[in-house]
Amino acid sequence: MAGNATYYDILGVKRTASQDEIKAAFHKLAAKHHPDRGGDESKFKEISEAYNTLSDEKKRKEYDQLLMFGGGIPGTGGPRGYNVNVGNVDWQQMFTNMRAGDGAFGPFDFSTFFGGGMPGNARPQRAGDLKMTIDVTAEEAFTGATRKVSYRIPSTKEEQTITVKIPAGAVDGGKLRYKGRGEYNPANGSRSDLVITTHVLEDPIFKRDGADVRMEVPISMYEAALGAQIDVPTPEHKTVLLKVPAGTQDGKTFRFKDLGAPNVKRAGSRGALYVTVRVKVPTRLTSKERDALQALSDADKRSYREKVDRNGA
Repeated sequence: MAGNATYYDILGVKRTASQDEIKAAFHKLAAKHHPDRGGDESKFKEISEAYNTLSDEKKRKEYDQLLMFGGGIPGTGGPRGYNVNVGNVDWQQMFTNMRAGDGAFGPFDFSTFFGGGMPGNARPQRAGDLKMTIDVTAEEAFTGATRKVSYRIPSTKEEQTITVKIPAGAVDGGKLRYKGRGEYNPANGSRSDLVITTHVLEDPIFKRDGADVRMEVPISMYEAALGAQIDVPTPEHKTVLLKVPAGTQDGKTFRFKDLGAPNVKRAGSRGALYVTVRVKVPTRLTSKERDALQALSDADKRSYREKVDRNGA
């Protein structure tokens, strides 16, 4: 960088440039010098720092005031020679304040510029993580998947693409963190992380409960009373034999070990598949069915409401 360079020089615009001209110049240079596209990282940091200052009206005004008094860019010599401390003003600290988003002067009264000190030490803060949510089908969450995702960096408006690896057993609300793929820090050019939240879409049959999978299977009242053997689907597109004992009640749940989803917290282990039976009663009967059921009912001498009959004692 030339010794007399300013932020305007870095972006190749005039001091009177409009915000649209500054933005256009930045986008052109960022595309050319971005590290992900083979550009020079240090040059990209300079461009980002210049844009961060000049694209903000308040920061730009303060920066123009610094230029009037001989400030420029730390370490570059400035437009008329850079001095760390001139007139009791710590230019280095002022630039640090601007990068940290605190303003060059903060509550300092510019009219007392040569008579007083400057605001205290300001620490450049780490850029906040970028966050986004992606939809994942129930099957992708169960088996795992790879997905290309595009996202935009707020400060530079550039679009980036990343390959997201959805782990087998991914859960709704799970977090995937990608180091150094987030927002740029205007103070030093470092990047925050990209945090992706998985939103697992519902399946019409299977419901996730962590690594466990739950489902309901309808059975007839005849199967519940007499017992039955039923083929039940599993999330892996297979079937398992469910043995329904005679006299099974509505809501009875059966457990199949290791037929649930992979456990993302315990490698190599799986949850269970829980099958709950729902006894279905016919809503329409033929005359023959009604006569047969009526005969069975007349012959049934069991007391089904003994526990709730308060008149029996």
